[in-house]
Amino acid sequence: MTLSSINATKIGQRTVLTPLGALTYKNCEELEIVFNKSANQQKTDIVLDCKNVSYIDSKALELMVQMHESLKNQGSILQIISLNALCNDILLVTRLSHTFNVYKDIHEAIKNTP
Repeated sequence: MTLSSINATKIGQRTVLTPLGALTYKNCEELEIVFNKSANQQKTDIVLDCKNVSYIDSKALELMVQMHESLKNQGSILQIISLNALCNDILLVTRLSHTFNVYKDIHEAIKNTP
């Protein structure tokens, strides 16, 4: 995965990050770079749009927890949208579904922003 395969789009006060393909140890560094660039801008919430993500491994889950904590510490939030059934099951089995703000789509995420 190259940096160009993680699309970052600004929607109001949110930045939507849309990776392509599986989130694994092979591409966590690229995701972290794009995340840090987005998070270091003014107060912004980050939406991780997983509509194109086929799988999430343990390294990516660890990075997502770090992203969540980093945003939480600066008064922002990480929202995750459009998980497929496998990725949703991964969050359930790892008990991270209660840690993250997971929504069906961007409209539900915006509606339920705390």
